[in-house]
Amino acid sequence: MAVGTDGTIDLSKLVGTTTPQTNGGFSADPTFGGGASLGTGEQFGRGTKSEYLDEYVLGFEHEFSNSGVVFSARYTDRRIRRIVEDNAALSVEAYVCCLNQVYLISNPNKKQDLFINPIQVDFASNLATDWSHGNYIGPAIAACGPLPVAGRFGRAQDSNGNFIANSAGNNAFCITNPATAGQLGSDGIPDGFVDPNRVYKAVEFEVNKSMSRGWQMRANYRIARLVGNYEGSFRNDNGQNDPNISSLFDFTRGDFNLLGQQFVPGVLNTDVHHLANGYVSYTLGSSHAKGLTFGTSVHFQTGIPINNLFAHPAYHNAGEIPFCADNTTNCASARGSLGRTSNWGSVDGHLDYPIRITEGTRLRLIADVFNISNMRTQLRVDQFAQRSAGVPNADFGKPTGNGPSAVNGNTNPGYQRPFSARLGVKLEF
Repeated sequence: MAVGTDGTIDLSKLVGTTTPQTNGGFSADPTFGGGASLGTGEQFGRGTKSEYLDEYVLGFEHEFSNSGVVFSARYTDRRIRRIVEDNAALSVEAYVCCLNQVYLISNPNKKQDLFINPIQVDFASNLATDWSHGNYIGPAIAACGPLPVAGRFGRAQDSNGNFIANSAGNNAFCITNPATAGQLGSDGIPDGFVDPNRVYKAVEFEVNKSMSRGWQMRANYRIARLVGNYEGSFRNDNGQNDPNISSLFDFTRGDFNLLGQQFVPGVLNTDVHHLANGYVSYTLGSSHAKGLTFGTSVHFQTGIPINNLFAHPAYHNAGEIPFCADNTTNCASARGSLGRTSNWGSVDGHLDYPIRITEGTRLRLIADVFNISNMRTQLRVDQFAQRSAGVPNADFGKPTGNGPSAVNGNTNPGYQRPFSARLGVKLEF
């Protein structure tokens, strides 16, 4: 794009248009971008709006006499109401077997109808004799039409590459509308998603005192619950950093439930039930050590959920699909199915002492100590049951760290950091 010397943008080369279509999307003119960059051809669905959440906070605050000690309590209820994500109307089995995926950016929900749904007919098949090189050669299935080209036939494979049956005992299927299945357009049938869900509820108590009479304090305790089927723009469970284009709504649930309990609400992996912090400091006002400050901080929190995450059966990416502890979907919620990490806490300390040099200049000596009790609690475990589809992860359940750009141990170590100390000198003027 041309930018003039005065900072203005030359739009004369933007010769294309973006035309709304009756099928629910928008088509980009292929000539668009004579002087601009067109990143992708992915369309926005009809009626797409910004994502938002509702938050309600109720609380009160009280100061005890003139002591400076303030007590506060509050209740928070935060719920996601609408999200923006890319999505498509195919089930995993339909995509793997037969059809091309068409993606759309929209507000996925259980009422969305922006795609032509695949018409899928499930049936029981003899996998040993009815198939040759992935092609169906068995008896004609009336609902699928005459063989061999009227329908598209497939078998559902889970993340381990096993052929599976659905609850009705059917282990194969055909798509009777392959020419239009998964394409943009309203067919009067919801596309097959669920409503995104993320609910955070918390009660928090605080006792605070600003510096007076030589001391100050900050203390809080929070009890909270975080449940849902959608973390947000960043997936903490597997580190996927694709805001608004994550893999969570790329496929519908389908008849064979190859996405495990991905759409089933449950405890989200950053849920911390109990958390407490305390900070106190005291400064000597009169003595030979006038100005010496003592400080301490105490932190405690309960563990976070551990998931049993299989690889994606279509993309083969690790850490995608939550399953129950027994590798099935036969539980109320697979999220946190492997329990929680250990509770942990730490006690830190601080000392600083000012040495006066001139009227407006001080040299401050500082000492900080962290994790005084040298606790080394395991904080995180590897939750990826597979490295890729069908490839077990030998490190599953073992300690692991994670950080930006998947640099293990960089930001969030596998174990609590051991005792450490820091000495410093600061010149104040």
